[in-house]
Amino acid sequence: MDTGALHKIALDLPGVWKSLIVGNVGNANIKLIRTGGDGIPDETHAGFDELLVVIDGEMSLVVDGESFYLKSGDFYLIPRGATHSVPAGSHGSLLLIDADS
Repeated sequence: MDTGALHKIALDLPGVWKSLIVGNVGNANIKLIRTGGDGIPDETHAGFDELLVVIDGEMSLVVDGESFYLKSGDFYLIPRGATHSVPAGSHGSLLLIDADS
């Protein structure tokens, strides 16, 4: 499946920040997400790292108070325990890989 196909699937999700599990590797979920809207408030995952891969569009990310700008093709590994958020203004789609919970 190419990134264009993933983006088209993401557009069919019922809303922004809704996810669809597209696969699993070991105990990790691979989720497809359509980004946008108001963003995501601060959150922390004590038990696992989280990998974000921007498929299409762009996304701002704040990790432990430091801001990052990600665009199509960029990725970021959020370490377990790091406080992170996504400010408003992001748009597109991303793959998120996290623990199966």
